[in-house]
Amino acid sequence: MRRLGIAAWSLLGTLLLLWAFAWIMGRIWIMVPSVVLAAAIIYVLNPVVHWLQERGMARWMGSCLSYLALLAVFTLIGFLIFPSLADQGRQLADDFPQIYDDLVADLEGFAADLGFAGLDLPDYSELQRRIEEDGGDFVNDRLREITDLTLGVLEAIALFLLAPVIAFYVLLDLPTLRVKTMELIPDRYRDETAHVARQLGTAVGGFLRGQVFVAIIVGIMTSIGFGLIGLPFWLLIGMIAGFLNIIPFVGPWVGGILGVSVAVATTDLQTAIWAGVVALSVQQIDNHFISPTVLRATVRIHPAMILLGLVGGAAIFGFWGVVLAVPTMAVVKILSGHFWRTRVLGQSWEEASEAVMEENVTAETFITRRLRRTLDDDAEAPESPD
Repeated sequence: MRRLGIAAWSLLGTLLLLWAFAWIMGRIWIMVPSVVLAAAIIYVLNPVVHWLQERGMARWMGSCLSYLALLAVFTLIGFLIFPSLADQGRQLADDFPQIYDDLVADLEGFAADLGFAGLDLPDYSELQRRIEEDGGDFVNDRLREITDLTLGVLEAIALFLLAPVIAFYVLLDLPTLRVKTMELIPDRYRDETAHVARQLGTAVGGFLRGQVFVAIIVGIMTSIGFGLIGLPFWLLIGMIAGFLNIIPFVGPWVGGILGVSVAVATTDLQTAIWAGVVALSVQQIDNHFISPTVLRATVRIHPAMILLGLVGGAAIFGFWGVVLAVPTMAVVKILSGHFWRTRVLGQSWEEASEAVMEENVTAETFITRRLRRTLDDDAEAPESPD
């Protein structure tokens, strides 16, 4: 009962802290994108900087070299990909009226085959005429959209300029910041806090690094697959699928829908079927081979819970809520599991961490751990009088 009471008060305190955190985040939400991107840069580059520091290089020099290497990679990718992306973007803009009319005709024909012959969608010229007839309301709406877009572009520029600067200074002083932070924790909780912080760093860092790597692989596979079947705008659609794969489950599905739609509107049904096969194959390869291998250090969360988290994050915080949904769920699972097992069930830190993290280890590793623990218990047991 005492442990149950402690757990109840701990849960109440946690809920109050979460409410206070949400209230503060609502006031400083404009800073969140910069902080998130800075954290992602830190998690990606810190292992490299730490590896260089262990080999005798000064931390500031390792940080500078890692930044230069990252900049060189993005520059190389830009030179290799941007010209083709620009050409496909211009081609899409030129061909969009015809693609729209073809897609409308295909949709009306498909609806007629299903018995909905009354479906009448406006073609591109009629759509333009309706927009022009909208008059002043249309102009005012477009002006508001242009204003919002301009503000969004300025915020994005500030994000991409501010985040790398924040990440660089934090990366330089990260060991010192860790020490100073731990000194703020009372002595009796310091070891436990460090233990939980390592778990959180492993889970969140592994997810961020792994998800970026998975997104790159998905983008490359989708682009190559669409290119092999001769799909128009294959690189543009593949890059969109890769970028959106930062959000779990989204990238291959969006890429598949775009690929099938473009194939139906520009080529033939066979290409559309092949586009669906490519997207489905990439999705299966990602789910069964790439993500389990790359994201092995993260906390496993049931797919149904991930979908609910994505929907809830989108409803509350929009795009960034979707991006942060899975890492937030991982943090909540680690913290709640640790406090429940250590405060209520009375388990040790090692037992609590294994209960949270061992879902991701292989069966061989699990059996090895259990066998080692059994042998240790037998070795510590008192010998029989016989």
